[in-house]
Amino acid sequence: MLLAPHVGRVDITYHGNVQSALEEARAKVFDMVLVDQRDRSLATKLILPLITSLGYPVKLVIISPFSEVSHYLAIPGVARVLSVPLREGQLLRVLGLERRAARGRSGETKSQSPEQKPSTAKQTSSGFMSLVSGLYKRAAFALLLALFVAFTFYGVLIGYFLVSTSWGAPMTLTRGHELVSKAEHDITEMKVTLNQTEQRLSETALEKDTSGRDLEEARAQVKTAIGTVEREIKLRQKQVTLLQKTGKRLTKVRNDLAKQLQKGGMGDDLKALYGKRLINMKTYNSSALGLLEASQRLASVETEIEETRAKSEDLDASVALLKSLLGALKNGGPVEGLTATAPDLLLLTKQAVEARTAELVAQSRISTAETTREQLERSLKVLTEQIDMIEVSAAGRAIDARVDVVFVPYTNDARFLQGAKLYSCFFTVIWCSEAGTVGQALPGEFTTVHPFFGKPIRGFFVEASNMNPYAATREIIHGTRAPFFL
Repeated sequence: MLLAPHVGRVDITYHGNVQSALEEARAKVFDMVLVDQRDRSLATKLILPLITSLGYPVKLVIISPFSEVSHYLAIPGVARVLSVPLREGQLLRVLGLERRAARGRSGETKSQSPEQKPSTAKQTSSGFMSLVSGLYKRAAFALLLALFVAFTFYGVLIGYFLVSTSWGAPMTLTRGHELVSKAEHDITEMKVTLNQTEQRLSETALEKDTSGRDLEEARAQVKTAIGTVEREIKLRQKQVTLLQKTGKRLTKVRNDLAKQLQKGGMGDDLKALYGKRLINMKTYNSSALGLLEASQRLASVETEIEETRAKSEDLDASVALLKSLLGALKNGGPVEGLTATAPDLLLLTKQAVEARTAELVAQSRISTAETTREQLERSLKVLTEQIDMIEVSAAGRAIDARVDVVFVPYTNDARFLQGAKLYSCFFTVIWCSEAGTVGQALPGEFTTVHPFFGKPIRGFFVEASNMNPYAATREIIHGTRAPFFL
């Protein structure tokens, strides 16, 4: 369609053929060219650059589907693009013929006959199409507005998460969660260790009792050994005294015999007496035999003295040994220094040493059992406290019931102190309401993913007291106050 307005009239030329329209446009000067692209004809697409190069200014208006409006607006020289369906009067307004058309229609209405009026069906169809077109454009506007609001809100969220230090990620702990499973595993292991410790404590108590009985028995044996050694010492001391007296008597006898034999002349005197015939041969022989027996008796006495001295020395040595053994038994120390002993004291010494050793071993076992008991009782106390601490913690209580917690990044810990209020927002950062309070912090460090940027972040968990169940399902929660005070 080619339009050439003149004074008082408008020339409109319509061509259905591209070639004829192009020849007409070159032959005359037109102010506006309207190209209908609803059928998406390739020929009409090719005419667009030719029209823009006619050599005189022309207003190029194109009618096209809504999906191709942006393509035609990008073509140089295109003044306006109309999308289908066209609203009533839209084409006349673009052509600048609205008022004239209105006056023309008014005059025509007066001159029209009843037969020339449009039918009711056509009027209804036109009104429906206008309604559909209006709804379509309003829906498009609403969509664009929604997209604008969404992108704006997305930008606000980016800015908020970049600078905010008051957000945390709520989480509900129940059986099966990693933290709860770890707490349950720790409690189970500690209870097993606790049972083992209690069993060892019972065994230690039994060992202590047994060692106590062994100690009493060993002390009784030591007491018996002490009594036996004391009696043996007394007996041997009496023997030593008796041997000393015997030795003294033998020594006196020896000395007397020696004096008689050393006077020198008992044999010569006998010979002289026999020579003088004062004694007969029988008496001589008898006296000579007596001298010989005296000499033998002297030798025997010498031997008895040596034997008595040796026995006395042995008894002194055995008494000294027994006194050393008695001192060791009474002093409570180990029996040491017994390098040798008499054969008759070997059994007594062995029994005394064994009794004393049994006493020391029993004392050592009792001391070890007492030390072990103290250590086990301390371990028992520590294990009990740890089990109680885990069971009353959030992860421990989550084994039997639901517990709400909040993951807090290290950069946001100042806003999640114990007792601080928690706020949950319907639209992440707006339309907020109080959702609970911050409880105790859970020990340990944890790593999770940032709820908005998706990168790993480090932090810790705090328990949420009186948590709103709906707030626990939200992606983030705010500490101390609501963002933007909304």
